[in-house]
Amino acid sequence: MATSAPALPAECLIVRLPAGTRVTRVHWSTNEPVWFGPGPGNLPGNRFDAPDGEFGTLYAAQELTGAFAETVLRRAARIVAWPSVRRRSWSTLELQRDVDVAQLHGGGLAWHGVTSDICSGDDYGPPQLLSLAFYSRNLDGIAYRSRHNNDEICYALYDRVTPAELKLVQTSAFAEYPAVADDLLNKVGAVWDPQLPLPDIDQLP
Repeated sequence: MATSAPALPAECLIVRLPAGTRVTRVHWSTNEPVWFGPGPGNLPGNRFDAPDGEFGTLYAAQELTGAFAETVLRRAARIVAWPSVRRRSWSTLELQRDVDVAQLHGGGLAWHGVTSDICSGDDYGPPQLLSLAFYSRNLDGIAYRSRHNNDEICYALYDRVTPAELKLVQTSAFAEYPAVADDLLNKVGAVWDPQLPLPDIDQLP
């Protein structure tokens, strides 16, 4: 496991998300849509979290499909518990300023001297150190491909993007729209756990 931040090239490969860009988050319905983890006193638990609490990280995606894959479809078994999804919502956030993120997909992998393992491996140590290196370059975050659906682009945004710069457009609860969750599962061939309560069939297509 790496113990120090990797050396980055003199210039990072940057993707600019212009003001007005909308991103989507999937989160617990009891939590605020704009939240930078892991939170005070908590250990880093996600891929691009700060290794020692140097900054907070908000995870989002270009589309709901990507946000759902990163938060719900985290196990390869493709069996999902409806009670867990029912407690979640998805929110659309609109950037209020230009946001510069490191491109960690496509040519950005070789550019920054890494492979796709940085976005899909089980060891979070190296990506957390890489995230710290990007943060030290005054970037606003990282753009990367979802581990469980690599058609989808996801974002790890640092807390130098303030809550005021992430305008909430709307929030919807999966409990109120079970057909949306069912469609998201169908897209990747996942199924509901038959041993647990299922969505209200009357609300499905």
